[in-house]
Amino acid sequence: MQLDQVKLEFEAGRLREALIEPAPDRNGWMVLFREDRGQIVRLTDHRGAERVFHSLDHATELARGIGFETVSVEERF
Repeated sequence: MQLDQVKLEFEAGRLREALIEPAPDRNGWMVLFREDRGQIVRLTDHRGAERVFHSLDHATELARGIGFETVSVEERF
């Protein structure tokens, strides 16, 4: 889901949680959102590829800028 669509879904109350996870095949972080139906959607770029942030701070700032007060960071060890 592209950023503009994420903002619309958030404003409509259809997104309930922002999550940040390590990108599995790249060095960076992915931003995901849990929909009100429980499904997880990923933030994508204009080509439809998942958007990867090289800074955890930048990924968190983006999610908070959308309006999420709390952002969960999930790391795998």
